[in-house]
Amino acid sequence: EFEGTDFRQGRGGRFPTDRFCRVTGLDDIFAIGDVNLMTTEEYPAGLPQLAQVAIQQGRFLARSLNSGKWNREFSYNDKGSMATIGRNRAVVDMRRLHLDGFIAWLAWMFIHLISLMGMRNKISVLVSWFWAYFSYNTALRLLLAGSKYPKRGRMWDKG
Repeated sequence: EFEGTDFRQGRGGRFPTDRFCRVTGLDDIFAIGDVNLMTTEEYPAGLPQLAQVAIQQGRFLARSLNSGKWNREFSYNDKGSMATIGRNRAVVDMRRLHLDGFIAWLAWMFIHLISLMGMRNKISVLVSWFWAYFSYNTALRLLLAGSKYPKRGRMWDKG
């Protein structure tokens, strides 16, 4: 809660917003993506916390802020969902198209490759995927970096 305002946090700690992504109870504050709680008739518990929602809200908000025009409300266009569930297995649920198994896995790879920016990135990711697929390299890739000023009791302490 913010002192001196009408702001109240919504479900799941998210910020309740109007159809223009403005946080309810706060002036000139916007929220998009996972922190946004925009309820509609179709989504009474709020829009899903998916990348596609955040991308669409980001584009909407950028257009509105750049033009200075707030004459159109945000409307979410559900493009579907995709997920890999194992080696050579995925699920795709897009409007009338429902795939699973190997075909869905190829569709998932294709969609993710075409969404990357730049041919160098696409080729790099494709080569990396081929290498991992044929070498069965399933090593967990974690980057751990210590803090310059760690707090006491953390794993980076020497004592």
